[in-house]
Amino acid sequence: MDLNLKNKNALICASSKGLGFSVAEALAAEGANIIINSRSDENLDIAKKKLMKITNENKITCLCADLSKLDGVKIVLELINTKFQKLDILVNNSGGPKTGNFDNLDLIDFDEAIENNLKNFIYLTNEIIPMMKKNNWGRIVNICSSSLKQPIDNLMLSNITRAGLAGYVKTISNQYAVNNIMVNNVLPGRIITDRIKEIASKNLKDGESIQDRIDSMGKDIPIKRLGSPSEFGPMVAFLCSDKASYITGNSIQIDGGLIKGLF
Repeated sequence: MDLNLKNKNALICASSKGLGFSVAEALAAEGANIIINSRSDENLDIAKKKLMKITNENKITCLCADLSKLDGVKIVLELINTKFQKLDILVNNSGGPKTGNFDNLDLIDFDEAIENNLKNFIYLTNEIIPMMKKNNWGRIVNICSSSLKQPIDNLMLSNITRAGLAGYVKTISNQYAVNNIMVNNVLPGRIITDRIKEIASKNLKDGESIQDRIDSMGKDIPIKRLGSPSEFGPMVAFLCSDKASYITGNSIQIDGGLIKGLF
């Protein structure tokens, strides 16, 4: 299927590794001009070398900036305005917040989670939407978490911030659908990334290895295994395309059936 993404300009936040990188791979394979982002120049260099196996070097732009901060947002806007003049696709992404529950989290933890996993998405989206509105075309996809629909034990901060993002996305998706701007969330379940490895390492039983714990994390999933990043990126690429022109305001699970709810 040709997604008609050739030469579309796409910014993928936090995309030197993990789920963000899987999206960069999928969009690059479709011929998009991609801006990959990280706070590490070294990680960006590694990611760029991998992407050059599937696309031309001149279609990859590296952006070293912390997009959870307003200063970082200003850097990316300057890049877009000077090099591209427009942005067609925005994929918001960030590392997950601190693990924990009510007994071992304080107000500073709550503030940091809201800043880094909710407000940062809002900062960037608010700046990009006028650009998309002017061109009467845009796709915004937020890489979120299955905790948006089904709260996860010991991930209280994720449960809270993802729910807030769902309200924001539903509101703006209704407002800007008339401008052909489609806004959706994707909800990864247990997909093998550094985040999953971190969570696994904090829940080890006596004598259990991290790999044993990761394997056990798939037992309650209907598909009986954890997912791979390569199973994630193509869905995001589809949502970024004209083929998804009647899909907006949704939170779409990529979780092997993990979430048990009907909606």
